[in-house]
Amino acid sequence: MPIIEWKKQYLIGEQQIDLHHQYLFSLLNKTYDDFVNKESADRLSSTFDDLIDYAIYHFSTEEQLMERCGFPGLAEHKKEHDLFTKKVVDIQKGYHDGERGISLELLSFLQDWLSTHILLSDVEIGRYLVSRNRRKSLGSRNIDINV
Repeated sequence: MPIIEWKKQYLIGEQQIDLHHQYLFSLLNKTYDDFVNKESADRLSSTFDDLIDYAIYHFSTEEQLMERCGFPGLAEHKKEHDLFTKKVVDIQKGYHDGERGISLELLSFLQDWLSTHILLSDVEIGRYLVSRNRRKSLGSRNIDINV
């Protein structure tokens, strides 16, 4: 059973970002499965590293998109990414140094952060893009009014 299920409510309407989010869900579920199935330390470590590395790559891609489209909430959104990245990289380092293990508590934290971030923060990017595209569409129409 997955720790997180992909649902339509997670779609923000930007295909590349939606595909990234779906892949993050699959990586988190794979990490969870490896944990629950008591896979080898090497396999669990590799899967966990893939999850963290992909999240960092995703954040970079998302921030580039926000910058290109002029998203007004970029600075605040980037702060959220930076805080999360610092936290998970510290966790990852602690894991590799043998100071901490992967736990259900950690996986639940990752699940909660990811779903909450998408539903409360990333959805704003989608709304902005829809609004921006609507304005562009209206601005490009030639309206001829004969009086």
